[in-house]
Amino acid sequence: MVTYKPVRRLLMAALCSLAVTSAAARVQPARDTFKRSAELGKRTAKTSAAVDKYVTQLDKTEQALSSVSPAQDKGSKKRYQSFSKEVNKLERAQKHATSDIDKMKSTGTEYFSSWDKSIAQMSNPELRQASAEQRSKIMKDHDELATALSDIASQLQPFMSDLHDLKAFLGPDLSPASVDRAGEMILKSQADARALKDKIAGVQTTLRQFLSEAPK
Repeated sequence: MVTYKPVRRLLMAALCSLAVTSAAARVQPARDTFKRSAELGKRTAKTSAAVDKYVTQLDKTEQALSSVSPAQDKGSKKRYQSFSKEVNKLERAQKHATSDIDKMKSTGTEYFSSWDKSIAQMSNPELRQASAEQRSKIMKDHDELATALSDIASQLQPFMSDLHDLKAFLGPDLSPASVDRAGEMILKSQADARALKDKIAGVQTTLRQFLSEAPK
């Protein structure tokens, strides 16, 4: 007598295996998205801290620059050395800030791509629609923040170039006449520093807001 029980068992095992594989395939994108969400949060927090540090150093550099002028023979070398040291620190802060901005942007791209895959795995149309709308909103906020940060980053290097020019010009000759000749560039750099701080202040607020509203 032929029995079909072994065949039935094999079929049931195959169906169970398929169900487990299918469930795992649907869970993985969600896990990926959760992980990348945490990574974006960390990256954004790190970027916010780096921008804050740059602004603090920008204040110190502007103060050191202000002490170089008006020209005075007494203590001019010490004031110039202080200015030179603060410029070097500002350059390091700039490199950290721009690097963190780039990493935050790339992490965001990976996060939204992963979220898109997670949405594609949803079978419930209402949940899929709600998740897509949430993704669209947060992606818009992230893109606007990334654009603002990129705009600021593009202005840092020209400003730094002017500071390096002042260092190179004043280094060999700190006489009152030399400092007076650099006066126009000093005033321009001070104005540029203030304009940068004003512009960055808005982005700092946006960074903190994005951190508070983004998925955890």
